[in-house]
Amino acid sequence: MMRSIARVFRGFARKFCGSDQGNVAMIFGLALLPSIAAIGSAVDLSRAMVVKMRLGEALDAAGLAVGGTVGLSGPEMTARAQKFFYANYPDEELGTVTALTVQTSGQNLVMVSGTARVETAFMGLFGYDHIDVSVNVEVTRESKGLEIALVLDNTGSMASNGKIEALRAAANELIGILFGDQDTPTHLKMSLVPFSQTVKVDTTSFLNNGWMDITGQASTAKLNFANNRYAFQVWTTMSNKSWGGCVEARPNGYEETDDAPSAGTPDTRWVPYFEPDGPDSSAYSGYTTYVSDGTTGNQDTRLRRYQKYSGQNKTNPNSDCNMQAIVPLTNNKATLQSKVNAMISTGYTHIAIGAGWGWRTLSPTAPYTEGSDYGDPDWTKAMVFLTDGLNTVESNSTWHKSTYTAYNFLIRGILGTTNAGTAETEQDTRTRLVCTRIKEAGIRVYSILLEEDSNRAKNLMRDCATDPSLYFESPSSAELTPVFQAIAQDLSNLRLSQ
Repeated sequence: MMRSIARVFRGFARKFCGSDQGNVAMIFGLALLPSIAAIGSAVDLSRAMVVKMRLGEALDAAGLAVGGTVGLSGPEMTARAQKFFYANYPDEELGTVTALTVQTSGQNLVMVSGTARVETAFMGLFGYDHIDVSVNVEVTRESKGLEIALVLDNTGSMASNGKIEALRAAANELIGILFGDQDTPTHLKMSLVPFSQTVKVDTTSFLNNGWMDITGQASTAKLNFANNRYAFQVWTTMSNKSWGGCVEARPNGYEETDDAPSAGTPDTRWVPYFEPDGPDSSAYSGYTTYVSDGTTGNQDTRLRRYQKYSGQNKTNPNSDCNMQAIVPLTNNKATLQSKVNAMISTGYTHIAIGAGWGWRTLSPTAPYTEGSDYGDPDWTKAMVFLTDGLNTVESNSTWHKSTYTAYNFLIRGILGTTNAGTAETEQDTRTRLVCTRIKEAGIRVYSILLEEDSNRAKNLMRDCATDPSLYFESPSSAELTPVFQAIAQDLSNLRLSQ
């Protein structure tokens, strides 16, 4: 019986093995396994490619955001990159971000890298439960040229409340941000214009280049001297004393322009600053006197007597001319820092004087020719303009009605009036005029008002800025550095062409 069953089973097995029915289905089934694996892998890889594309787009946004803002610390760069990255790659997107890094190389190269993990749907069958996708983005900063004039109030009021010290620190902070680790960058130039009731220029270059009125031809050259004498002529009679470098305001509207000085138009040349000796008679008070008049007569007769300076070894004609001289546009970081650190407080406030000279340092025309041409697409011009107060005229009860400044004595009518209040209003008008012309020349103006609550001052400085967003108020010296940092950041961004 058992042998019979075995024979039946062996026969069945021979038939089964010899049968060819169903072979195609079996072969197809076996062949289908790699096809399913390939299709499933393709799906997983396609999902990974989508993640890679989206990761790249988000990193591009992060890289441009970081690359478009210089002067950031490492943590600040990372925070800015994360902000823009996750705005473009929210958490609900396919793929989980596992790494995001930001690096810089030198001043101009920013590298942003990211990695995202994609969970697989099919490749897990073969031991691959995820795919890591990485993308690296490099952003090269292409810097445009930038010319900046720092026009900074160095008046006597800056000596209070630590203002001049805060100004030095804030200006150095701005220089540090813009120059970075470069001592002489190719595409950055900066000038420094300390101003008060006058400004100080380089005596050698202004005399040698014919920019000064050395022969007394300007309409204001002889106002303070009798017998058609003028300042340079009087200095030649003094003992080892000469012009210190400060200048009077140009008359007839030229102080509010960047017109080049010309021999053919004497009022375009500068008259030297020469503070006259006042009458020394006890009958007259309120004057600054430093030599004997050597004559009798009224107040103006005594003041205008030129012979009294002969043989005198006096520095008084250069009083209030001890501020730092203007530094023309330069790319030398150390020079700028040195001159900023040496700024002092002296004199009264003539804001239009400072604005006009700041403009001249940026202008391509004489007396300063370091500036690029207006409209040059490769260069941007900007002015950072700070004062801590109002335009002032220090009036008094003398016949001359005021102390001597770049606008001479009030009695001379250089400001179109002999009234102190009206003269201050006229200075405001001239400040607005020169600021308007500066902006019309394509110069970006940032204005800062330090520790001054007057609406008159606020409106004046706000109007001077290119737009209200570029006007800053600093209620205290301690808040001045953040203001300069914000301006430096904006100036840095102007340099970038992306």
